[in-house]
Amino acid sequence: MAGGHRYEPARALAVLGIVVGAALIVFGVVAFATGNRAFLVSWCAVVVAITALDTWAAFSRRGSLGTWTRLPDEQDRP
Repeated sequence: MAGGHRYEPARALAVLGIVVGAALIVFGVVAFATGNRAFLVSWCAVVVAITALDTWAAFSRRGSLGTWTRLPDEQDRP
């Protein structure tokens, strides 16, 4: 029987993404509040989407960001 694959979410990377995303939201609101409103809205929308994905990856059971590892075939197992 052929080997399968195992997916392991990278929770530490997702938590780092949450922290960086929160900082980018604050930066966007502070830096662009007096400037171009269209850019502010697009900046915050992208950062919120990325931060939401990282939050899901960090706290969901399976997550979405991670690595795939190949499981050995039946004959490769000890």
